[in-house]
Amino acid sequence: MTHASKSARASGPDGALHLALPQMDGDDACVLAIDGDGRCLHVTPLARPLEALLSAGDEAEPTAADQTTLAALVAAARIGGHVVSGTVAVPDKRLLRVFDLSVLPATSSDDMPAPLLVVGRDVTLATSMRRTLVESRQRYKDLVEVSAAFAWETNAQGTLVFVSPQGVLGYGIDELIGRRPEEFLAEPLDSGAVLPFAAHQPLADAELWMRRADGSAVCLLVSALPLYDDAGAWIGARGVCRDVTDIRERDIAIARARNRERLLSFIVRSFRDEVDPENMLAIAAATVAQGIGVSGCNILRTRVANGTPLSEDTFRVAADFGRTGEPDDMAAVVREFCSGQDVVEIVLGKWNVLAAATRYRQGVNGAIVLWRELSRVPYDDDDRILLSDLSAQVGIAIEQISNHEHILALSRTDALTGLFNRRAFIEELERRTARLKHERRKAALVYVDLDNFKTVNDVHGHKRGDEALMEVKRLLQAATRPTDLVARLGGDEFAVWMDGADETIATAKARRLLALGSTLDDFSGSVDRTLSMSLGIAIYEPDSDESIDALLSRADAAMYQGKHSGKGSYRVAPASP
Repeated sequence: MTHASKSARASGPDGALHLALPQMDGDDACVLAIDGDGRCLHVTPLARPLEALLSAGDEAEPTAADQTTLAALVAAARIGGHVVSGTVAVPDKRLLRVFDLSVLPATSSDDMPAPLLVVGRDVTLATSMRRTLVESRQRYKDLVEVSAAFAWETNAQGTLVFVSPQGVLGYGIDELIGRRPEEFLAEPLDSGAVLPFAAHQPLADAELWMRRADGSAVCLLVSALPLYDDAGAWIGARGVCRDVTDIRERDIAIARARNRERLLSFIVRSFRDEVDPENMLAIAAATVAQGIGVSGCNILRTRVANGTPLSEDTFRVAADFGRTGEPDDMAAVVREFCSGQDVVEIVLGKWNVLAAATRYRQGVNGAIVLWRELSRVPYDDDDRILLSDLSAQVGIAIEQISNHEHILALSRTDALTGLFNRRAFIEELERRTARLKHERRKAALVYVDLDNFKTVNDVHGHKRGDEALMEVKRLLQAATRPTDLVARLGGDEFAVWMDGADETIATAKARRLLALGSTLDDFSGSVDRTLSMSLGIAIYEPDSDESIDALLSRADAAMYQGKHSGKGSYRVAPASP
């Protein structure tokens, strides 16, 4: 075999077969001549990897569906006696060479296998490029299909010509192709804003709200690149959209929660910073109404202890602000609480009412009632959450006020009788005399001291003595008006104040008290030392500058005059100088 000759010899009927091989050794020629025994007769440099397959004798199976083996092509050509073509991959050092081959059988005059001529071309580069392109397209397709974003493309008319399957937002692809993207906007663009689907300049992460097929809104971040033809004319745009609805909704929820926290902090701080407990709930009602944005607000308190069943009479309005419903409307709200509801949301006439019970240690101690006209926006989840948080804070405030009132009552009332004590009585007289001075009206002070009270305790014990004091309280309250003031000044001393009473009224009242005092006989310690009352009367004159202490001293002195001259009587003190 020679590569310089222009012919090759193979066995034939005359012992030799001459094959003309003109210009077989060119750099671009891929020719392999094979004799009937499968030996190489001639090979061009480009076909040398094929010659290696003949000498190896153990050709590997093809790795691609569109490929075959040189042995298979040779066998098919010998059996069929016609030209056979196929693609063969041949390992060549570190490179896998690919050839498109045609095997041409020659004729033979005897029974010997005919020689073959293998002609082909090296398509390694083209095959590699084609495979790379296919893999790249498949990779792009796979990434687009599995990514959170979806791809799109519009044409020069601004209509969609391509949408990746996961980007249909609940629509069929046929419902989108040929449609203008702006038809699916959930809200109009701001003035001057550019629609990304018609972008003439590159855009990155433009936020857009669009409408799903079910009508819900979806927030998309859209990135786009414009498309231009060879003449520089705009022919459309392509890009991707990423669904960030969950992120935006979470951001909105966080922002709304922070806003609620700030508002809650402001409202709670406003009424907790109030020094006077009596004003605390009034400030709470005002800040709640203004903070939530309602027409009016009521804060209710209960009159029962924890565990006591609620009733319509249980609640009373402790504070109110703005425009609120009628008493019948409030009664309807209270009935809902009495039925066991913690949160009430009902429509009453022109009002949309939202109310929540306030609690302390699991017990209902009041309620917050919000009033908003039906013509205004309805309550939303923020309103409900904020009211729930506020109800807990107001429940604590109501309990604090109740404790303050209880402590104040203990400091101002007598522990046994529940009447005003001396300090509270004097404070109240100072307030009343200031008003009477302005109105130029008189008043009467009756000083009451029990006769022989010590004997009751000595003979019957202190328990019986306490019962006698409670009977005196009952007698004094029975003989006075609701506007009169009754107090226990200490021990067995009591006082009665009567606004607008002159000496005539006061002495008549004293005589009645002495008559009623006959019931005290049952508490007496002995027959000769009966329990009775001695009274001293002092008349308050609005033109006088007499102090409360001086007024009490005058009444006390008059009482002792009566006691020394005969117990169970009354005396009127001389007018102040």
